[in-house]
Amino acid sequence: MNGPAVKRAREMAGLTQGELAATLGVDRSTVGHWESTRRPDEPSAPNFKRLCKVLRVKAADLLAVPSDKAA
Repeated sequence: MNGPAVKRAREMAGLTQGELAATLGVDRSTVGHWESTRRPDEPSAPNFKRLCKVLRVKAADLLAVPSDKAA
């Protein structure tokens, strides 16, 4: 998962990490790990589906490889 894409989508949705976490029923730190640029944690399949729905994005938008890291 592309952590910076998750962060951008969350910010575009006008949500804080805490608000997104509360909506999804996870800890704020979990959202922070998903947004990490080092090695983002992967949400479970049900959480990923809900994440996409809440942020109003397609799964591909959050899975896209950043252009500077594309092979």
